[in-house]
Amino acid sequence: MKTTSLYPIKFTPILKEKVWGGANLVGKLGKIIPDPDKGEDKLDASHIGESWEISSVEGDVSVAGNGFLKGNNLDDILETYMGNFEGDNVFDYYGMQFPLLIKYLDVHGRLSVQVHPDDKTALERSNSLGKTEFWYVMESSPEAEVYMGFKRKTSASEFYGKCKDGSVEELMNVFHPEKGECFFIKAGTVHAAKGDIVIAEIQETSDMTYRVYDWGREFNPATRREMHLEQAIDCINYEKYDEETLHVKASSLSRNLVKCKYFTINNVSLKYKYYRDSEDFNSCIIYMCTAGKAELDVGKGKRTFSLNCGETILVPKDFGVYAVAPKSEGTNILEIHVDPIETEKDEYIDETKAAHLDGEPQEPEDKDQAPQSGIDPDDWDLKELGDVSQDERIMNIHLGDE
Repeated sequence: MKTTSLYPIKFTPILKEKVWGGANLVGKLGKIIPDPDKGEDKLDASHIGESWEISSVEGDVSVAGNGFLKGNNLDDILETYMGNFEGDNVFDYYGMQFPLLIKYLDVHGRLSVQVHPDDKTALERSNSLGKTEFWYVMESSPEAEVYMGFKRKTSASEFYGKCKDGSVEELMNVFHPEKGECFFIKAGTVHAAKGDIVIAEIQETSDMTYRVYDWGREFNPATRREMHLEQAIDCINYEKYDEETLHVKASSLSRNLVKCKYFTINNVSLKYKYYRDSEDFNSCIIYMCTAGKAELDVGKGKRTFSLNCGETILVPKDFGVYAVAPKSEGTNILEIHVDPIETEKDEYIDETKAAHLDGEPQEPEDKDQAPQSGIDPDDWDLKELGDVSQDERIMNIHLGDE
């Protein structure tokens, strides 16, 4: 078993007041409004648009809210634990920049028509990562709408003109989202939303957003916000939206939702307890509870970590074995991690062979040896999953159980 002192961490949410925000993050998901009496920013609980759950964005770095690391921010934790916290491969690639920004959104009014730049453009303009993101719809009213990409191939000049005359929505696809529906929003995809809709958002660590149309607010001096149409015009994908690839229809089944170079997201309809070993992942693992209530169990006789709807928890890479269990009917969670990142290798180094001195005897490779599980059966009641083989008890997530 792992002896590291790292443990599943909940970070204190950072709330953002938005003109389009609503009351669901506070009223339904239990987010706590900052207290001005403690020197914290005063926010309007009826217009909270975003809850930043895990962030290393400059000026908005998350702070641990539990355990002995409570009060330490994400940058400090990463600097101290490095690859043990987020995975060696991820740390080697991103360094002190945690790669993901995890949020919950509550869109009550109209979220502006916007686009995010890709990595190359963001690096050139702001020394930042780009912003590819993923939306999972947690709740949605019948009036809610998501605008995503173009109905047909268009041009920069046509798009520019329609933003200026207020008719840009004529170019865009409109979806009436259902609970469990998902949108993979690649950098360069023009998008927007309106109506009561609560979203779990997973994205690259970047706050670069180009606002191209603000539903007329930009034409009123009292409501005008900064616009970025000119900066955005060469960042946009003007091709017809690829709905088959980028739009995931609602389903109650456990399944993989997306697998890209930035993140992999699994949807888990949590009917039974299942086991995970962080050693089997390339990175830390993040869980977002989108419905019901779950619990992380870290071993017999040890404490558990609750995960209510609207909460997020991070399991460090070097943590070891744990179980995830439902604590109410209808529980659903998102399981998020980063797959191995390919980096350029020196051609003259064969990294598949261990280094050795000339003349030193070498152990023959045992190609038939199976990888060892990190699970200590004495720490778990393996009978809880029923009459199945031990391998299934340990390694299976029981995906697709209808």
